[in-house]
Amino acid sequence: MKPFSIDHDAANPVAYRIQNGRRSVAVATDMGHFDQYIIEHLQGLDALLLESNHDVRMLETGPYPYYLKRRILSDHGHLSNDNAGRLLNYILHDNIKHIFLGHLSKENNFEELACETVKLEIDQGDHGYKARDFSISVARRDMMSEIVTV
Repeated sequence: MKPFSIDHDAANPVAYRIQNGRRSVAVATDMGHFDQYIIEHLQGLDALLLESNHDVRMLETGPYPYYLKRRILSDHGHLSNDNAGRLLNYILHDNIKHIFLGHLSKENNFEELACETVKLEIDQGDHGYKARDFSISVARRDMMSEIVTV
């Protein structure tokens, strides 16, 4: 297991890359943004659980108080659906087998919106891939998600 630093408003937050021989998976949530350091740690994965926390428009018009909206939208907050898709555009490769979207806000997101937004970002990316080339689903909050063999 290889933890790596991420930006979030917590004490020493990390994401995790787990490798066993040639196989590797990562769990990357609670990230306010991504940069080259994060991209490098997510290269060459077989599977990924990636934060897709909120839809920016839902958050901006939703019930949260202003200070909380600012916190979530900050570089130490959470990745939006759009930014999750943008991050994926940097790390997609032929052998990634499954992408799980996780840590969805109950108030500022819903599963279909997260998936469709991420897929749209991939389809518009400058890399030659289409979202249909990958298995993309939402990690279940209230039950086990589908088991993936990598």
